[in-house]
Amino acid sequence: MQRQRVSSTNERELVRRVMRQLGLAPTEEVDRFFRYFRCVANLRYASQRQCQHYVGGNAARRALLTAIALGRWVQRAPRPIYGEVSASSQIGGLLMDELRYAPQERLEVLALDAKHRIIDRQTVFVGTLDSCPVHPREVFRLAVVTGAAAIVVAHNHPSGLADPSPNDLQFMRRLATCGELMGIPLLDGFVIGLQNYYSLREAGILPLKPVANKSEGLKSD
Repeated sequence: MQRQRVSSTNERELVRRVMRQLGLAPTEEVDRFFRYFRCVANLRYASQRQCQHYVGGNAARRALLTAIALGRWVQRAPRPIYGEVSASSQIGGLLMDELRYAPQERLEVLALDAKHRIIDRQTVFVGTLDSCPVHPREVFRLAVVTGAAAIVVAHNHPSGLADPSPNDLQFMRRLATCGELMGIPLLDGFVIGLQNYYSLREAGILPLKPVANKSEGLKSD
């Protein structure tokens, strides 16, 4: 359902819709609401006594005021931050603590904002002991939904060895290419082993080197 902003021109109609869904008689209740508060914005300044008089012991009216208060809180609430990425070594150590003993291969995606703060994290796949087939769309879905500015991807090797396989490198390069096209770069990719980790950024694989234009250097006759 498309969200509609409350304005002075449509607030009566929006309040009417909510009241209808709460089982209140729309016409009478809308008049009562605006008789007590005049406009929705005035609720933030209404006293507890004023609100109690409006509710008058009616549970549906109390639910309406609670829903409006929740909506105001959502507008003001800061976005949760789950950590901040300052270096590959920092996040590599964090991922090792959490993934090194996992019995199956897990693919983790960390969504970062423009300041490289972790705004969300999700396990997008749990595979068998030796495979973890994932499509890039599963990885970037989290980034798109959260409005991420960049992502970090990590998976563990239950064998305990952190050396990336050819398939690992191919998959990470594919993600990096997709990220460049979408404007959501792959900041780093990790393979987590039992004793150490492998960072594509520390290895110089990320960011991807630009492909030279084959037409460069050619001279016209």
